[in-house]
Amino acid sequence: MDRPQRRIGRRIAIAAIALLGLAVVVWSVLPNGKLARIERRAACYDPAALPKVETLADGRKAIRLRVLLWNVEGLPWPVRTGREARLARIADWIAARRAEGNGPDILILHKAFIPEASRTSLAGNYRSIMPGPDRDMARVTPAATAPEGFLGSAHWWKGEAVGKWLDSGLYIATDLPVVAARVEAFGHDSCGGYDCLANKGGLALRIALPGAPEPLILFNTHRNSREPAGVPIARAETAHLLQTRENDRMLADFDIGNRPAMIAAGDFNNYRAGDRSGRFASDPAFRLAGKAAGFAARAAPMTDPAAWRQAYDLLGYRSGDRLDVAPVSVATLFDGKNGPRLSDHDAQYVVFRISWPNGAQPMPNPVPPCHI
Repeated sequence: MDRPQRRIGRRIAIAAIALLGLAVVVWSVLPNGKLARIERRAACYDPAALPKVETLADGRKAIRLRVLLWNVEGLPWPVRTGREARLARIADWIAARRAEGNGPDILILHKAFIPEASRTSLAGNYRSIMPGPDRDMARVTPAATAPEGFLGSAHWWKGEAVGKWLDSGLYIATDLPVVAARVEAFGHDSCGGYDCLANKGGLALRIALPGAPEPLILFNTHRNSREPAGVPIARAETAHLLQTRENDRMLADFDIGNRPAMIAAGDFNNYRAGDRSGRFASDPAFRLAGKAAGFAARAAPMTDPAAWRQAYDLLGYRSGDRLDVAPVSVATLFDGKNGPRLSDHDAQYVVFRISWPNGAQPMPNPVPPCHI
């Protein structure tokens, strides 16, 4: 080998070593997608911690459920820095409200990717804290079928086809008895852009309400973003539609009877591809908890443009055969007006009234009361 060839060979070897070293350095500072995970499911419930049953003027029995939905912007470095102080304030507020006895009965979190974010669920001292898919969970049921060419045109430099670095960031926390749970990740390739770095999916709980004749389903999901995904809008919207179909399959497998009563939280911050064609869009009984005058709530259909403009995040709901679900009040918190901004998403606090006929037989509850 002559000298020029030796020099070229040395340069290639040096470049390869440098790239390997850079890869090691980058990998060493990437977030650990398992550190934030919190999970606990109570084997019993405290009757004193549950909402009280009241009798309405028409004789129906009812409870009021306070639901807090908050995308806490718990993104890791280098996407976000300096979130610890604001996340601590979120946790302190939840803890104070719960200590006063007027905190949320159900806490729903999005983007709780880092420990400081997931620990906000611990602040409320909830008996059950149920997470969404972990970083390594694979989808069990078949993934939605992608259009031709979608999988073959992955943008690896935008986070596609390079593996999952984070878990789903989804949580539901409550004192209500959790009768059943279902967690399902999206298909490995049913995503677009930087969203592919998180193992997003769906989380569904079946909970027992005091005195109620049937359970209530709680659903939480985080579907593909639009512009923040960093890929062409058409690709991001295709991913959103695929994930909507996969959520629909999950819920269909989890249903009891003919679409029971449900409160759903998810990617309802824009009117997107999946929201126009998925299960919720095709269900005439599904409504959004829209805003009326003051803090009053109104039932809004999925196609209501005012509801989409009024809040960045929305809660949806439907009544079941024996449970009637209705929003009573809606408040946007920590939006710069009602409290300082602590996240790039405002908190949504919705009070629902869940009612059923007087005399209806309470459902059997497999979760026993605690002996306290």
